[in-house]
Amino acid sequence: MSKGLWLVILLCCHAAMAATRLEGQTPLPLTSNQTPQRLDLSTHNWPIGSDDELVIEGHNPSAHPQTLILRIDDNASVNYRSRVNLERIVAPGPFTQRFALSEWRTSQPRALALDKLTKLYLFMADNAPSMTIHRWYWEPGLTLPEGTIALDLGAAAAPRFTGFEALSPGDPRLIGHPTPILRPSGDALVRDGLRNLDGVRLEVAKGRYQLTLWLDDTGEWEYLPHPFERSVLVNGEPIWAEQWQPQEWLTQRYLAGQSREALPNPDPWQLFGARQGGPVHVTLNHPGGPLTITLVGHSPDAKYLAGLLLAPYLAPTSKKALPSSGKDLAVLADATASVLTKQRQLFLEKWTLAPYSPTPAPAPAPASQQLSLTPITDAAPTLQIAPLSAADALQQAAQPVLAARGSQLLLEFAIHAATDDPAPLLVIQPPEQAGSPLALTPYYGKWHLVRPQASGTLLAPSDQELVEGIAGLTLLAGVPRRLVLQMTVPRDAPAGRYLGNIQLLSHQQLVQLPLTIEVLPLTLPAASKPVGIYVEAPPYLNWLSPNPEALKEQIAAASRCDLQRLAKLGISGLSPALPQDEAGMREIMGEAVGLSFVPPLLAYTPLKRWGNDPASQLDQWQTRQQGLTASGLPPLAWSLFDEPDLATLPAITSLAREMKRRDPAVIRAGHFNHPGQVGLLTEVEIALINAGFGADKTDVARVRQHKVTPWFYNLGTPRAAGFYLWQSGAEGYLQWHGRMPTALPYDPTDGRESDFMLLGPQACEAHRLSHDLLLLQQAIEDLRWLAWLEQEARYQVDAALLLERLRDQLPTRWQVAEQLPSAAWIQWRREIEQLAKGLKTLQTGANSSS
Repeated sequence: MSKGLWLVILLCCHAAMAATRLEGQTPLPLTSNQTPQRLDLSTHNWPIGSDDELVIEGHNPSAHPQTLILRIDDNASVNYRSRVNLERIVAPGPFTQRFALSEWRTSQPRALALDKLTKLYLFMADNAPSMTIHRWYWEPGLTLPEGTIALDLGAAAAPRFTGFEALSPGDPRLIGHPTPILRPSGDALVRDGLRNLDGVRLEVAKGRYQLTLWLDDTGEWEYLPHPFERSVLVNGEPIWAEQWQPQEWLTQRYLAGQSREALPNPDPWQLFGARQGGPVHVTLNHPGGPLTITLVGHSPDAKYLAGLLLAPYLAPTSKKALPSSGKDLAVLADATASVLTKQRQLFLEKWTLAPYSPTPAPAPAPASQQLSLTPITDAAPTLQIAPLSAADALQQAAQPVLAARGSQLLLEFAIHAATDDPAPLLVIQPPEQAGSPLALTPYYGKWHLVRPQASGTLLAPSDQELVEGIAGLTLLAGVPRRLVLQMTVPRDAPAGRYLGNIQLLSHQQLVQLPLTIEVLPLTLPAASKPVGIYVEAPPYLNWLSPNPEALKEQIAAASRCDLQRLAKLGISGLSPALPQDEAGMREIMGEAVGLSFVPPLLAYTPLKRWGNDPASQLDQWQTRQQGLTASGLPPLAWSLFDEPDLATLPAITSLAREMKRRDPAVIRAGHFNHPGQVGLLTEVEIALINAGFGADKTDVARVRQHKVTPWFYNLGTPRAAGFYLWQSGAEGYLQWHGRMPTALPYDPTDGRESDFMLLGPQACEAHRLSHDLLLLQQAIEDLRWLAWLEQEARYQVDAALLLERLRDQLPTRWQVAEQLPSAAWIQWRREIEQLAKGLKTLQTGANSSS
């Protein structure tokens, strides 16, 4: 049998296996009208194929998003890894969830045997309230017009996009020796592909075609493939080429999402899904016979292909509009339109848009008051801020904000506009007294869609990202814009009132508010506990730097810039971006010491980056430890483990004990997120604990019983790093992560988890940061006010009474603390500030601390 005939037979067999045999929607029986649903499939014989879909329609009666779990078993399923488990977050109200059977792969990985399915379970996570299920049914998936060639490239065991044929290594149509890539997110078409592929050879009938190639690897974790030069040939003729300068690629590709705002009309498909895989559309007039598609590039990443669609493309009579990714064609071929429509449907039914309400409508007001500037006094989300009338806003802004010498404070406002304005005029006069102004840095929020739950499928509008300065500020009708003023009061600032103002002009409407700061005659103690973040240098520096020496200097400069920026904000704790070499470590450590970060600093990454061989890890560590000790720098706390599996505990114990044997003064640290890890408490000096391990005051005491210093990490409310940290007795707090983009930094759907960006995706000269970082800084200010209150309580009865009341009122259980509104933390701080203002000894400065 010839190779060509065998190939034809193989293709026909695959088409028969994959094609749907359903005539239309085929309902499945319901055991009730709610979750859970349990269906024994062994007694049914539905003619389903891998190009079909399971569709579930129902209603979430809860006021909150809930996690719905679908479990599918076949006759080979015996445990979690051998069955399919799919989770979707469902917003309140009616929902439709669609699951393509061609994507059903176990984590082994293995494709489920669709003719031998045994169980179908539908249930809720974590004992959540039941959902109403109206119906669930099988439905035919994507069927493409005759003459279409649709190929999904990747490993044989990888998910396949509905209606497409799998094309895997070893297939005679592939040219070269490609390597399969499988990424954690994206639909089945774009999440996998072949790298280092020279080309694809096809036999194609004469005709006019629309060729679509998905040429981009979506990336994973902090890595995004970045070919700067590549091209595609068809039968030796160039049809597409791309060439970037590194900085051009950085701004127009990697950071492209910076300029796109989610509101007022959030469309996750247009914002993220339509761009994934980098689809390229071209028109071909083929004479018939061999059609060879050649990928040209200087690196394996430049020769990547995830999917190929060759669609018969007749005279352009169709009115199906081409998406923005195709610039040369006016309309889509029928098959192309069908594929993109199916991609969009699957994407939007997986990535649920959280319900959100526009800003509450203000009371009827004359047209002259359509522009408003509203003080935000309780740190509430921007979308919850109702615009105040000019008189009410003025009255609220006139109340003086109390501050101490050497402190930092935030003033926040919501701007509401009835008309778009691409360039409003905003003028801010910093508060001043006798010609001495307070240092003021303005920020404004940009609207993006984010994943509120790190690994969930819910998307929500957020203006967490703040842009420093007022250049580029725009106003959108009906979309509030958050304005944040971060101020620093010098340690030698004279007491008294400092007066400034804000003026906003848009479309001939002017609104203005006063800024009134009352500086008290006292200086707060410095933060005694480390409270801060984990920091890494921007990952793109590793891709854009021309040589190792330049890379080393750029990373060092970026790290210095980050440290200086954090220190200026008053951040006191740190897990710095440590180089692996001893000299680089000493340089960063010296910089941190000079900027007064509270020791010990956490060395989070070095041990894991020195490989998996314990002997090599120990030798590398010992060399660095001895060098740092000899330099006179404060010791590092070395992170030995990060949320370890219980099976790894013996190996961790062995490593920890050998470190202690080699240097009895070593400070070992570890991250605990499960009660079963309690045995490792004897192997560390610092235990970083989170809610998974237990973050109550009693849990902190339990850690102390092992003679271990307790720190918190990754608790969900930044402001709690002040009052709750103090109440619990923990000695430090670190929040993950200063900079961890998962592939593209402005696409929250392209990785296992969302992007974590307290510092923004770029080095700090880009002047972007997260609002949460400023709230963390305010938590440090809370700690400083508490330290002042403890000092005053030794001498002042009123201070002692307030201190006692706070100890009684503040929650001791983290589950209670995380449910508190931000206004609660703010109110406790105000009580201390009001006490400070009223103490008689302060009127003369007799009891001021310094």
